[in-house]
Amino acid sequence: MSDMDAMLTVPFRRLLADIAPPAAVRAAEGCRGVPPMWRDLVASGFLDALVPEDKGGAGLALHDVFALVAATGAVCLPVPFAETMTARALLAARGAALPEDAVVVLAPPSAIIPLAAAATHALVPKDDRIALVALGDVGPDPFGAGGGSVAADAPEVLAVPAGSIDLAVFAAGLTAAKMAGAMARLLEMSVRYANERVQFGRPLGKFQAIQQQLAVMAEQVVSAQVAARIGMAGAHFDPVRVAMAKTRTGEAAHQVVAIAHAVHGAIGVTEEYDLQLLTRRLKQWQLAFGSESYWAGRLGAVRRCAPVDTTADFIRLHLAEMVGAASGEAHARA
Repeated sequence: MSDMDAMLTVPFRRLLADIAPPAAVRAAEGCRGVPPMWRDLVASGFLDALVPEDKGGAGLALHDVFALVAATGAVCLPVPFAETMTARALLAARGAALPEDAVVVLAPPSAIIPLAAAATHALVPKDDRIALVALGDVGPDPFGAGGGSVAADAPEVLAVPAGSIDLAVFAAGLTAAKMAGAMARLLEMSVRYANERVQFGRPLGKFQAIQQQLAVMAEQVVSAQVAARIGMAGAHFDPVRVAMAKTRTGEAAHQVVAIAHAVHGAIGVTEEYDLQLLTRRLKQWQLAFGSESYWAGRLGAVRRCAPVDTTADFIRLHLAEMVGAASGEAHARA
């Protein structure tokens, strides 16, 4: 962890532990409206992390806040912190601002919009504009995790030129980071459970079959974290890097979720145990803003058209981790 990561992440994780314990996450499920914890997030100042300094924010770059977004996934934060943080920066770079009390989700065309039930507004693409619309009824969420949909006739509050911004890329990049955080948490829980649960006179973690499963799980988690971090590298959400990130995290989630439940056995699906809070959301995030097959298709299309001879050259050109001194304004510019 870099000094910047530690300076931001340690107090942020401490805040999340205080305001979003599993009991608060459960209380927010199935409810429509902004949970009380939102006030603490607003007061913390983290929501303006990506807003340029000359507009009252911290002026951080996209890669600086990856650890914050991943941390929200690890605790199943039931409010759209990352989405509102991104929306504030995107609008600020275009001379606009959110309403003071706005809690925002990004809503490009998607089978489901995570956390829509906890939002007051949504950013949606409309021709050559990005519009902020007010949310009403968001419909049901089959995952029971506070998702929903955005009505096509939702009233427009304001709009800014879209330029070359693709909201689906923004939303998928944030979702990949959340997935990486949630999978890291699942690995931690599974290793601890295997070391504590005794079966046939010894801990589960002493059995070779369990050790093999946990080793595969760890490989998938590390791979997903690397991919998701690259998806938030550079000055802005790059479509190629985000396509790679959402593809890899989606692929990893299949194995990580399956192994986590296999290691835990029946207790993993019980309501009182925290495992299912994470796995339900991972399944929701896999579906949201395009599955791994969708993003793999987009990535493959770019590869076919790339003016390079080898896939290795393509990876060096497009997917190498690029961490520069990017400003929040540059982040919001696609």
